[in-house]
Amino acid sequence: MSNMNVWMQSLTNAYPKFEAINPEKAKSELGFAMQLFQNNTELQKCDPQSILNAVVNVARTSITLNPVMRLAYLVPRKNKCILEFSYMGLVALLRDNGCIKSISAHIVYADEQFDYDVAENKILHKPTFAKTEAQHNLREIIGCYSRATLPNGEIVFEFMPMWEIEKVKRNSLGSDSKYSAWQTWRDEMIKKSVIKRHFKMLISGNPSEALTTAISIEHDNNPLTNSFDKKPQKQSILTAFDDVTESTQTTSVNTDLLSDDEIDLLMEKEANKINNHIDEPNDTTDLFEGLDS
Repeated sequence: MSNMNVWMQSLTNAYPKFEAINPEKAKSELGFAMQLFQNNTELQKCDPQSILNAVVNVARTSITLNPVMRLAYLVPRKNKCILEFSYMGLVALLRDNGCIKSISAHIVYADEQFDYDVAENKILHKPTFAKTEAQHNLREIIGCYSRATLPNGEIVFEFMPMWEIEKVKRNSLGSDSKYSAWQTWRDEMIKKSVIKRHFKMLISGNPSEALTTAISIEHDNNPLTNSFDKKPQKQSILTAFDDVTESTQTTSVNTDLLSDDEIDLLMEKEANKINNHIDEPNDTTDLFEGLDS
């Protein structure tokens, strides 16, 4: 059986499982998954069970693989398909659970004025900006902090020095791989490290199963000291995020009436529709703006 047949069969097997958990998004999300696999030969070589698990975990967490939103990705890691949450994905999960009103993360450079008063819970940061990208890339990073506004209006901070962030990177499996987000989205992975550290403080009340499942997955894939540590949750019907674009929102499909070939054709059509309708931005600068609004 060819690699193409193996990964296609894994997606086909995942379809009815996805629909049983999160029926509103099965068609669109499997279309996104199909698109990712079509464009990545390394993903196609991943262990079939890991492919099925990663796709089903998309349903369990109710995150989206929509490439424009950049909330989550399917990435190859040591022959396994891994569901990887982005910085924005973690923020979306916190917002959906009502843990925060807003949150932002900011990298601190050595040529900037910065002071963190831990006792008073205050940060003074006056950023400066390089004139060119080359100059920016030469700047020394001393750390990163997150600023969260809680539902009651209180503002809380979390700061990580760069040496600690580098330790997180070293302990992250596959961080040196060309497919790793540490290589392609360095600044956002720095911010994500701080957001993860902030999770324990920000999660309150009774977190949703989608949130606890997401943190369990994130902890298993990218362990971090002081991260929110929960046992994996069993599957159940979840409420989906309202974050799928109008062009990809679909009604539920009764997969009990469809053959494997019909499911494959359904996902292929959805992937083609996504390729025809999604115009991915070339510049990701604005994808992480507006978190305080």
